[in-house]
Amino acid sequence: MTPIQSRARGGAVTGAVLGLLMSVTALAQDAHYTTRQFGNRAWLLGGAFVGDPKDISAVYYNPGALALLGAPELELTGSVYEYTHVNVKDGQGQGRGLADSNVDVLPSLIAGSLRFGFLGKSRMAYSLLTRQGFAYSLQTRATRMGTDLAGVRGMDLLSSNVRLDQAVSEYWTGLSWAYPVTKHLGLGLTPFVASRHHELNFQTLAQGSGAAGQQLLATLGRDLEFDHVRVLLKVGASYQNGPWAVGLAVTTPSLALWGRGSAGLERAVQSQGFDTNAPAPVFNYQEDLPAHFRNSWGAALGASRSFGSTTVYASLEGYARVSTVTLLDTEPISPRDSTEVIDGDYAFALKPVLNGALGFEHPLGERVRAYLSGHTDFSALDQTPGTNALLGGWDLYHVASGIHFLLGRSRFTFGGNLAWGSKQTDRFADTLQQLGLTSSMRTQDVRYFQVTLLVGASFSFKDTRGPDDKASEEEAPDAESP
Repeated sequence: MTPIQSRARGGAVTGAVLGLLMSVTALAQDAHYTTRQFGNRAWLLGGAFVGDPKDISAVYYNPGALALLGAPELELTGSVYEYTHVNVKDGQGQGRGLADSNVDVLPSLIAGSLRFGFLGKSRMAYSLLTRQGFAYSLQTRATRMGTDLAGVRGMDLLSSNVRLDQAVSEYWTGLSWAYPVTKHLGLGLTPFVASRHHELNFQTLAQGSGAAGQQLLATLGRDLEFDHVRVLLKVGASYQNGPWAVGLAVTTPSLALWGRGSAGLERAVQSQGFDTNAPAPVFNYQEDLPAHFRNSWGAALGASRSFGSTTVYASLEGYARVSTVTLLDTEPISPRDSTEVIDGDYAFALKPVLNGALGFEHPLGERVRAYLSGHTDFSALDQTPGTNALLGGWDLYHVASGIHFLLGRSRFTFGGNLAWGSKQTDRFADTLQQLGLTSSMRTQDVRYFQVTLLVGASFSFKDTRGPDDKASEEEAPDAESP
């Protein structure tokens, strides 16, 4: 995007804007694939059980394992409480850091088995998961006194008001089918319909004055809103024999079904007595624009093995590159009485990435099992020629632990996940430049920390089919059942 030039809106407002941009990237982890898990034990094992999920979350991690499950299940990952803290060292200038904390409550997964007589040995299941979900409003105000503020000669007082509103929601709805090729091998697939809604509104107001009566008023606003629907497919195979289990799952690129959105840009600088070299005013709003979003090929390979009463899980998951995608097809913006041409597009791109997970499961008595895991969550952020809609370029590391216990035929889960990471990045300075602002430092040290608390439940039901498709009673869960 062509930078929106305005010397009058730099300096003092830069720190406030940087703080808000930092908060956006802290919450919108679109450049990461494994920040969140889907299923109760999935959270505690870091998603490491591609080989043998042992519960209904197989609909997401490996549909093939669904064919080898025992009794029908309904799983609710009831509440995920997520606390996020991000600190930008020297974010407001030398010795002046920026920090922001947020708390979100996120539903994660609802999934259950479907049993029909015509299925024979096949299994079917439904699922609804929250792939992304947050909404918030951030605002900051600042006033500075000094000499030649924001690089404007004679300006000794500058006040700023910056506000950012953002809401992102993405839901995946799936219908799974699986078939036991043998008693040890299951194949399955889950088509997902992914529905995404994204809103972003940024407004900044700066007012300055000088001792000789000079006055300045500068405003900048950008907004984006779009809805997008796409379909994708997960295909999986699971082989389970004795203490060993191995699995492979493949995710296809998505196919767009529909997408529409709108974008707006407002910019105005009014100055009396200051030499600001102000840019031409812009008031532009475009609606009913084609919207685009997609994901790439992905593949996961996992294995698990029991050593006595302890089971070890491991997996690797990789995603292919997503070439630059323009979210909205906006028309170029040409301010009146100016040769400037502004590209109002937002874009994103993802590079190839490989993540790993390792988890341990151990019984504590007959009805309680304990879990410990760690997994990586490397950023896939890639460069784009225009305004990049994604800024989360730091690599994250996760450690999770918790317990899974039986109460009757139901299973309940309590646990937590810690995530942290840091990165030297110039993404904030680049974004500020694209907004017509300047940063006092080219790079910033961004430190990320997140705590997630999990409360969930799984419910087992009577199984009306035996090995020969005849009625049989479901066995009650025991310590060997997750």
